[in-house]
Amino acid sequence: MGQETVVLDGDSLTIKSLIEVTRKGKSVQLSEEAKRRIKESRKIIESKLDKDEIIYGVSTGFGKLSDAVISPSERGSLQTNLIKSHSIGFGPYLPDEIVLGAMVIELNSFCRGASGIRIDIAELLQKLINEKVIPLVPSIGSLGASGDLSPLAYIARILIGEGKARFKNEVFKGAEILNKIGEKPIDLQAKEGLSLINGTHVLTSFAAHSIYDSINILENSVLAVGLTLEAFDGNAKAFSSFVSNLRPHKGQIKFAQAVLDILEGSSLLVTEPKRIQDPYSLRCSPQVHGAVLDVICHCKSVVETELNSTTDNPLINLETSEVISGGNFHGEPVGLAMDYLSIAMTDLGNISERRVNLLLDATISGLPSFLIKESGLNSGLMMIQYVDAAIAAENKILASPASIDNISVSANQEDHVSMGFTASKKAYQLVRNIVQMIAIEFYTAYQALGFKKDREKISEIILEIFNFISKDIPLLTEDKFFDEEVDWIAGKIENRVFTDMTKKKIGLFFGDHL
Repeated sequence: MGQETVVLDGDSLTIKSLIEVTRKGKSVQLSEEAKRRIKESRKIIESKLDKDEIIYGVSTGFGKLSDAVISPSERGSLQTNLIKSHSIGFGPYLPDEIVLGAMVIELNSFCRGASGIRIDIAELLQKLINEKVIPLVPSIGSLGASGDLSPLAYIARILIGEGKARFKNEVFKGAEILNKIGEKPIDLQAKEGLSLINGTHVLTSFAAHSIYDSINILENSVLAVGLTLEAFDGNAKAFSSFVSNLRPHKGQIKFAQAVLDILEGSSLLVTEPKRIQDPYSLRCSPQVHGAVLDVICHCKSVVETELNSTTDNPLINLETSEVISGGNFHGEPVGLAMDYLSIAMTDLGNISERRVNLLLDATISGLPSFLIKESGLNSGLMMIQYVDAAIAAENKILASPASIDNISVSANQEDHVSMGFTASKKAYQLVRNIVQMIAIEFYTAYQALGFKKDREKISEIILEIFNFISKDIPLLTEDKFFDEEVDWIAGKIENRVFTDMTKKKIGLFFGDHL
C-alpha cells in the first residue's frame, strides 16, 4: 500500500493527508498501536459493565435523560435507538468529500483509544472509507453542540445496515452496500452508538477543506497582485523589505517578499515608478494579504489539533481506567476559527475586487475604458466588476459570525451550543466564492496586459502566465461571451496550475510559514 495509504494513529493526521484521501483517492490504514488502544479501551468499558457501574450514555439515557438507568439487556437497543432517533436532518446532501473526510476524522479519533468501541466498528468504518462508500447526509441539523449528532447519525446508520449511501455512482440502501463490499450490519453494543455520533468530525471536515483551499487561494493571490501591478504599472517600492521590517508581522513580510520574487526581472523593480503612491488595494496588499496569511496559519493550527483529538463522550483513560464525562464534543474552537477565516477571506475578496475596479477605470489606470478599444459600441469588461461586487456582497453575509449565536436544546441540559457546523459550512461556501473573485482578477489583469506594448519588460513569471492563458483565451477586441473563459481560469486556480508553474522557479511562496 505504501504511498497510496494514509496511516491513522490518532496523532499525525494533517489537512494535506486528509485531502489525499478525500480528493486524491488514497486509502486509510489503522496503525498497530491504534488497534491496541482501541481494543484496550473496549476492555475497560466491558469490565465496568460487568460490575454494573453507572456510566453516562452506556448504562444511562442521553442528554436530559441521563438520569434514566438502562438495564444490561437493553444497552444494545439503547445504542441502536440513539442512531434512529438522531437521524433527522434537512436540506441538500453534503458534498461527498466532506462526508468522506468526516469518516476519516472520526476513525482517527477512535485511534486514540478513548472511545470504547470494538475494533469491529473501526475496521468496518475503515472499509467504508476505502471502498469510497458515501452516506447521504442532509446539510442542516447540527448545532456543533454534542458534536455533529444529526449528520454523524446518518453516517452511522450505514454501519447497522440502514440509511442510504452512494457507491460507485449509484445510491443503495445501507444493507445492500454492506453486502456488495462483503460485510454484514453491525449489532451495536454499549457505548458504540454514542461514540459514533458524538464528535466534531463533520464540521472539522468542512474546516479542513476550507483551510486547504484558502492556502491555495492566497498563493494565487500573490500572482493576481503581480499581474495587476504589471498591468497597472504599479509602484513596487511599497513591497520592499525595508517597509515590512518596520512592521514585522510575519504574514506581511512573507507576502511582500513573495510578490517581489514573482516580479524578479520586471522593469517595475528597476525604473522610476509611474506614481509616487498607488491606491491602497495595491499599495497595502502586503498588509491585507499578509494579515490573511497569519489568520490562515492560526486556523490551520486549530484545525490540525482538532484532526488529532477525541471529541466524543464519555472518554476512557487508558492509564487509570476511569471513564470521564466531559465536553470535548463542543465545537467552539473550530467554530470561532472558521468565523475568523470567513472574515479574513471576505476581505481578501474585497481588496481583489478593488484592484479589478482600478484596471477598469480609465481615469485611474490610463488604460482603455473597461479594457476595450471601441467603448460605447462595446461594453468590454464592465459587467465583470458587477459580478465581482455581487460575490463580495454575498461573502459579507456569509462572513457574519455563527459562533456568537446560541439556542439552548435538550430541555436546557445542553444550554450553550457552538453553531460550529454552520460556521464551517458557510466558510466552505465562502472560500469557493473567493476562487471566482481571484479568477476575475486574473482575467481582468490578463486583458489589461494585452494593451502593454513592452511586455518583454514584465517579469518572466508573469509573462509565462500571460502566455499560458493566451493559448486558450484570445485578447478582447470586441464584445463576446467570456463567462466560460473566466471559469476556465478558475479551474486552473483550483487545480494549482499557475502556482505549480511558479513554484518551479521560486519554491514555496511563503517558505515554511504555512
